[in-house]
Amino acid sequence: MFDVFRSRDKAVRAFLIFLLGLVALSMITYLIPQSGTGTTTGDDAVIAQIGSDKITSQEVTRAISRMTQSRQLPAELLAIYAPQVIQQMINERAMAWKAADMGMKVSNDDAENAIIDSIPASYVKDGKVDPTTLAAVLQNEGTTLPELKTATAREILVNRLEAIIAGGVVVSNQEIEKEYRQRNDKVKIAYVVLTAANFQKEGEATDAEIQSWYDTNKQTFQVPDKRSLAIVMLDPAKVGASIQISDAQLHSAYNDQQASFQTPERVQARHILLKSDASNDAAVKVKAEALLKQIQGGADFAKLAKEKSEDTGSGANGGELGFIVKGQTVKPFEEAAFSLKVGETSGLVKTEYGYHIIQVEAHEQAHLQPFDEVKGQLLTMMQKQAASQMMQTLADKAIAGLRQDPTHPEKTAEAVGGTLVRLDNATDPIPGAGMSKELSDAVASLKKAEVTLGPVSLADGRAMIAVVTDLVPAHQGTLEEVKTEVRNKATQAKLQKVVAAKAAELASKAQSMGGDLEKAAKSMNLTVKTSNDVARQDAIETVGTASGVPDIFTKSVGSIVGPSQVAGGQLVAKILSSTPADPAGLNAQRKKIVDDLHQQMTRDRATLFQQGLRQTLTASGKLKINQDVIDRILASYRQQRS
Repeated sequence: MFDVFRSRDKAVRAFLIFLLGLVALSMITYLIPQSGTGTTTGDDAVIAQIGSDKITSQEVTRAISRMTQSRQLPAELLAIYAPQVIQQMINERAMAWKAADMGMKVSNDDAENAIIDSIPASYVKDGKVDPTTLAAVLQNEGTTLPELKTATAREILVNRLEAIIAGGVVVSNQEIEKEYRQRNDKVKIAYVVLTAANFQKEGEATDAEIQSWYDTNKQTFQVPDKRSLAIVMLDPAKVGASIQISDAQLHSAYNDQQASFQTPERVQARHILLKSDASNDAAVKVKAEALLKQIQGGADFAKLAKEKSEDTGSGANGGELGFIVKGQTVKPFEEAAFSLKVGETSGLVKTEYGYHIIQVEAHEQAHLQPFDEVKGQLLTMMQKQAASQMMQTLADKAIAGLRQDPTHPEKTAEAVGGTLVRLDNATDPIPGAGMSKELSDAVASLKKAEVTLGPVSLADGRAMIAVVTDLVPAHQGTLEEVKTEVRNKATQAKLQKVVAAKAAELASKAQSMGGDLEKAAKSMNLTVKTSNDVARQDAIETVGTASGVPDIFTKSVGSIVGPSQVAGGQLVAKILSSTPADPAGLNAQRKKIVDDLHQQMTRDRATLFQQGLRQTLTASGKLKINQDVIDRILASYRQQRS
């Protein structure tokens, strides 16, 4: 529940997200400061300039950061999508420049009205935005009202130019009829999909073929560095078990850290919330008063909270909020909760979220927790601190021991009370711990007999100190070293040829047998399947979309088509029937077809317009793109992905 009414700041953030979500990428780009995820180039270098308007690297990273936070862009795919975001930003700025060059203007009133139209009605009174709220929003997001107006005006210009482009798009009857046929013509086919699984035995590469494949492609078979390791493993649980903390030490720590054990005044409360806004406040108040009367009449508060509360977080728990302290909730809620006696229920409490009914279950004054109450907590904390210090001491001792005598790591392990683990290859999984990229990275540049600079931690808290016991440098693999990989690749290539040859054989046999695909397939121990009547957008089992099969919508009934590559393998098919689209159904689909074609043609025209505009602006010197800066930004995202 606290996420709903803990403070006004959260509501302000939600409001700005809503406001900015109503405008396109360009507006997001220039208004939202960088935070959290994303990467940065560390400067404000210009990636593109259109006239006097500049797009900076900082603006790009802010935009992408915001889009990853809202999950518009998956963070793991930034290397793929970041180039598209940058190009879209340049296109939009170019479009805005062109609109202005054509004489389009956006007045101050136009921009302000667009902003007001995008704001939730509850923040608008008499056609104006509450200035305090707006100021808080702008300050919270690190922007200003003039910047907001500028971005909004730019967006309006782009929209107006796009409307002009779309206005010139006309969908002809001929195009409508063609699209209708494309969508509704149907065929039925008999087909065979030949896959590698059908010919696994025939496709197995022989020793001679493996050797030939290796000889032809040996430069591609590189064996990376191989480092064998001896690892001294330190376990904090084992180290901590030997640490004893006396009562005197605990008392001393308690006296030194009493400020940490001060508990502020707090109340334990539950509540029922009925949300309201300007449009339904009176009706909600009546409902809240009815609930209050039930509670005052002895009704079960927790049961009513489960049934009626609109705070989904606490409602399911009978309205339970746990302990709250001052400053944690909005002011009216806090004042009511802290003024009630234990067991008392409030009247209606009005906040910006609606109407609350509060019941206080406990009220604790500010106090110092006694020693006996925190002794266990102190003991655990001090044992962890001591174990951490001891772990560091032992790690330092292990590093020194391995450096002094790298050939006898077992002696070092015994000296520090650790466990010795050996890995034939640093990239192998660690027994009992699995893979560790951190360890692989830590030893990646080490030579034989060299030791990690410091301990490498595992997720469970154990620490590893490793020494390289052997190093085989990267080299072109011999056939024996890479034979499994070579065999797989040679077999895969051979299978592709076998499948293609068998598919061609099947098609030839079917043709020679007068188009009898069933008979030809049977002679090769292959199975024929039959599709339903399918339109181009329909799927065929093991094949994919019907439109992906060449010729089946253009050749005559009885024709053998293929072989052709499909998702499942090589396809050979016979056209069993062809059903043209029924002209009588056109009227029912006309509007949808017209809308789809209009949208597609508008997108195509807009794309051509943007391409032509960029070429013209570039040729005239009005558009300047700094590819080096763009490359630097994109490289940072590629590094982040790796």
